[in-house]
Amino acid sequence: MISRQYDKKIQIYQTTSTSDGFGGTIPVDVLIGSFWSEVKQNSAFRDTQVGASDIKNNYSFKIRSTTKITPSNIDNLFIMYRLKKYVVNDIRYNDELFRETNITANGIG
Repeated sequence: MISRQYDKKIQIYQTTSTSDGFGGTIPVDVLIGSFWSEVKQNSAFRDTQVGASDIKNNYSFKIRSTTKITPSNIDNLFIMYRLKKYVVNDIRYNDELFRETNITANGIG
């Protein structure tokens, strides 16, 4: 594990529901943490699912493993990188010693 490969700063957020004080709930983005990451673009594709033609990018973010992010807590996670939002699809450990975590995410742009 070379420390120089983690040269991009990312922020990982989780969307949770909180009370609005009037009997309902509102979504709030909670910062889990800021991490140094190795960022790679896996692919880019055009999504025409709902009639609009959007270009989506699939990125891979590799970070050092932490107890804050595990493969079991994938729900409602997103990554902010260069002022763009990437929705997390998959979280996996990169090696058998659980030293690195590989996060796959889709973004629009």
